[in-house]
Amino acid sequence: MLIIAICDDNAADRIKLYETIESYLCKQGVSANLFAYDNPYKLNSVIESKTICFDIIFLDIIMDDMNGMTCARIIRKQDKLVNIIFLTSSTDYVYEGYEVNATGYLVKPIQIDQLAKVMERAIAQIENAEKASICIAYRGVTQKILTKDILYLESENNKVNIVLAKTAEKITVYTKLDEFEQTQQLNTFIRSHKSYLVNFLYIEKYENDRFVLTDGTAIPISRTNKEKARDAFYKLLNSQ
Repeated sequence: MLIIAICDDNAADRIKLYETIESYLCKQGVSANLFAYDNPYKLNSVIESKTICFDIIFLDIIMDDMNGMTCARIIRKQDKLVNIIFLTSSTDYVYEGYEVNATGYLVKPIQIDQLAKVMERAIAQIENAEKASICIAYRGVTQKILTKDILYLESENNKVNIVLAKTAEKITVYTKLDEFEQTQQLNTFIRSHKSYLVNFLYIEKYENDRFVLTDGTAIPISRTNKEKARDAFYKLLNSQ
């Protein structure tokens, strides 16, 4: 089930988009929960509280309380995966959208064919993220873990701790970190240190000798890995 947010301070536009999305999803046979917000502060409050994890956010660019682009930058600090679709009356902000990895734009008044194209793109990205996973042997059972759910991996003696993003739970497996580094499914992970592989999706700040994650965890960057980690970080940043 998709979880979708609409943030637009224009009541008529907000209601119209809500109804258009509902109609589209019904025709496609896609189930979803829709949430509507009349200002970006309410939306950001929900995201920061982590009470709802959105798959798609429709965000008006021109709002009185806060510019939609500013709101998107705040959202990206909390969630690098959510699909952000901007609502606008012009294309003046298109290039700024690259900065926050926008999935697309809808120009008002919104047409159903416009919506269909951007929704297809967003759903495809969501499905691809759901497919990326690793298989591990844990407590005698083979388990699948989605890579987007992993905060970082930490090597400790002859084992690796897989730290999950939402719960901070540690899953311990007896293997080497090098084995994970060579796994193609972990293509958003950066080897910052001989003992750490960190998920780029959760890096909030890149400092000289560490990555600071969205939960406040500081992951060290060793002198040996400094150049490699920096190059990997900017490569991933530019690909977003």
